[in-house]
Amino acid sequence: MIGVTPFNVQSQPTSNGFAVAALVLGVSGFLLMVIPLFIGWVLGGIPDVLAVIFGVLGMVRARKVDGRGLVPALIGLSLAVVSLGSVSFGAGSSW
Repeated sequence: MIGVTPFNVQSQPTSNGFAVAALVLGVSGFLLMVIPLFIGWVLGGIPDVLAVIFGVLGMVRARKVDGRGLVPALIGLSLAVVSLGSVSFGAGSSW
């Protein structure tokens, strides 16, 4: 057992921060998109775009850490896509 120490053991991360960020940003962007007069596009659009990016990164990371964070990443990504898609129906511009 020469050369084997507890410090040589590499561990995988236990959480998926990208998935948590995607969920928080997706929910906040979804809720802020309803503000009228184009303010919702800015206040809700920026978190939604970030939620899409972090959602994809969270799903990639979930494959590396045995599926941890897959559900929050998918929920955040889904909310962001629905919120960004609602812009075509007038969300964020007027009531």
